This record gives sequence, C-alpha cells and structure tokens, in this order.
Amino acid sequence: METTKPTILILTALTGGGHLSLALALQDILSEDYETHIVDPQPGIFRQYYTYAGRHSSRLWGLGYKYSDNEKAALRLHKTLTLLVQQRLYRLTELIKPRLIITTHTLLSYEIAHVLVQQRASTPLVFQFSELEEVHATWLTVKNADAYLVPTREIFTQARAQGINESRLHLTGMPVRRQFLEEYKTSRAETLARLGLDSAVFTVFLQGGAEGAGGLASMVKSILSVASPVQIILAVGTNKQLAMRFSGIARLRVLPFTQTIAPYMAAADVIIGKAGPNFIAEAMILEKPFLATSFIPGQEAPNLTFLERHNLGWVCLEPIAQHHLLAKLASEPAALAEKVNSIRVYRAWNMQANQGIYPVIAGLISRTSQNLSTQPH
Repeated sequence: METTKPTILILTALTGGGHLSLALALQDILSEDYETHIVDPQPGIFRQYYTYAGRHSSRLWGLGYKYSDNEKAALRLHKTLTLLVQQRLYRLTELIKPRLIITTHTLLSYEIAHVLVQQRASTPLVFQFSELEEVHATWLTVKNADAYLVPTREIFTQARAQGINESRLHLTGMPVRRQFLEEYKTSRAETLARLGLDSAVFTVFLQGGAEGAGGLASMVKSILSVASPVQIILAVGTNKQLAMRFSGIARLRVLPFTQTIAPYMAAADVIIGKAGPNFIAEAMILEKPFLATSFIPGQEAPNLTFLERHNLGWVCLEPIAQHHLLAKLASEPAALAEKVNSIRVYRAWNMQANQGIYPVIAGLISRTSQNLSTQPH
C-alpha cells in the first residue's frame, strides 16, 4: 500500500508570469492529495529573450509568433528546442519520478512527450492550454497526450478541428490561484485605507510596465485628469525605476511586487492593463471589468475578441478613448453594473468547469496505479 502522496511534475516557464500562475493554480487544486513539483527546465536564454522582446521589441515577438503559427513551422521549432532541453528533462524525470506530468507551456509540450517516448515511460501526460480565444500551433503538434485541459469553448473547438480526439479534450475552464477565490468585499475599505486611499472614490488597478515608462506616464496623467474623482493602484512588480518615478503622486499608490495581489485587484472598480489571458481571467473571477489598453502582437490579439464577445470588459487602445470611457464609468455606476452582470454569468460557468480538473488528474493516476498493480513482479 502506498503511504506517500503520488508525485506530479508541473512543467512551466518563468516568462511573463502567466504560465507560472497557471502552474500555481493547478498546484492549489491538487496539492492536498498529491506532491506537486513546479519546475522551469528551459535555459536562461529563453527568459532573457522574452524579457528583451517584451520590453523593447514586441513587434519582433509578434513576427516570431506569426511565422511559427502553422503545423510545419511549429514542428521544426519543437525539434530544435527539444535538442536544447531534452537532457534537462531526462534528468528531471529520473530525479522526481512523477506519476503524472502536466505542462503549462507550449514549448514544453512536444519536448516532454518526446522524452517520455525515448524513455518508454507510461507516465500520463497532460497539457494545460494557456490562452482564451485560440492557442498557438505548437500546442497542437502532439495529438495523443493523455488529457488536454481546455480553458474555453473556443479553444475546445479549435483543438477538435486540428485533429485531437474529443475523448482527450476536457473543457475545464481557466484555473486561477486560490487567493482569487477568497471573499474580499468586506476587506476592501481596509485594503484601500492601508494604501492611504479613499474607499468612496472610483478606483482603478493599473498594471504597470506593459506600456513602457513613457506610455504609462501618459496613461496615469489621463486617468487622474478625469473630471470625477479617480484614484489609482499602480502595480509595478519588481521595476524599481517605475516605483521611484510614480511615488509621491496624489491619488496614486505604487504597489511593488507581492505574492498576494488579489486583495488589491479586488479593491478596485476596474482592472486596466495588457490583455494577458491570466490577468483577464483573474479579473473575471474577482467580478471586475477589464479594460485592455495593450496586447502582445500575435499572442494576445485574439484575447481582445474574447473579451468583447463575452462582455467581460472593453478594448480601448487609444488614450483619448480611454479617458472618455473612464470618465463615463466613474460618473455612471450603471455602466459598470451592466458589465459586472455579464461577468458573473461567465464566472459561474468557469467555476463549474474548474470542478472537472481534479477528476481528470485523479482518474489518470488511478488508472496508472491499477496498471502497475497488475504487472507481473
């Protein structure tokens, strides 16, 4: 009889935060009954390229995304990257000896599948898709993973159309970290007071960094110039230059990096920032309308369509339009309430779908255990 928890290896990439957020969300769901290990096996150059492209050349990133977003190019990319990471993955699987493997990053999907084939391992492999409207072709190179955790109906349709058998596809919604499932309504005033802000004033949570320092300065100035009183929680992460630049501004409080971001997002009336899938999903779970003001070309562009289709917020890419919209929201509570109502509908669906994640994982591990127990010794 097994006395220790079965081990699950969750592969992710520390590029941008979204893939790690997904890994942590899955860990929250599974950690009570399973020993979970979250690992980024990719070389440091991956993170360096992502950071450089994200900050200095989103166009370069967008071109790379576009030209690899087809079946042949995706396979070529995977085969190249496999040469870079396969030894790390070999060592990792030998060291941890997982009973099941999940990847939350597309560029670790074919790579870990290849390693498992080479090892002749029967370890179940699960892909957690990481977008909202559509996934990149590299997610769909491997057609025979044991399970695909699919966050939206749109991606379910895409994956099925690309030849993945429906029996392997599980529509499980977008998982979010446990902190976003807490109740924050009663603590909102306290959170704002702790920041030195007024709970009676319209509050925006603004994701810093996506626009660059110059663009962020213009946006802050525009928001604070709205006729109705508005105040800003500006999340700057680990960017000390942004923290210094925006400290000391009236009706604005700089929020440095924190592991527990949900209470601050929950304290706002509107969430503003780059159209990342996890950021949109976290706002949705908190029942906060999302105002998308920028996006990574290629990768995040489809999320704008998703946001509008499900009425979860607004796409507003021009500064003048952003100013007029915020002025309306700050002075007309009904405009905000209409969005919140539709968000609650989608949230209810997503929360129900999330209930399917644990049974999929538990079922695969249980089936593997039965197979092991019936093998001759």
